[in-house]
Amino acid sequence: MDLFDLYQQKRIWDAEAKADNAGRDAAHASERVATEVRRLEAKIDGLALICEALWELLRERTQLTDDDIRKKMQEIDLRDGVADGKITSVATECRKCQRKTFTRNPVCMYCGEPVTGVWR
Repeated sequence: MDLFDLYQQKRIWDAEAKADNAGRDAAHASERVATEVRRLEAKIDGLALICEALWELLRERTQLTDDDIRKKMQEIDLRDGVADGKITSVATECRKCQRKTFTRNPVCMYCGEPVTGVWR
């Protein structure tokens, strides 16, 4: 075996080692993603349970109906101007300090002025 063959063999071994490491890294990343997905699913399940309990209490103790909640959901959904089933924070200018703030915040984070168009 000459020097060129040894050089080529070393490059092959290095490439194989890099491939093995990349495979292990990908497997670990996949495990981390799967764990995070499970955590988020559990959190969503908990939030859904809380929402259902709150809605049942409200419905039992008030005159609110399922139609009332559907209308309110549509109203909240449309606050950003798009019927997409999501609450989207929109950047707006504070009427007091003229800095950009988001409609998810009830007050301007810079001066404390109530934010107009808040999605709450």
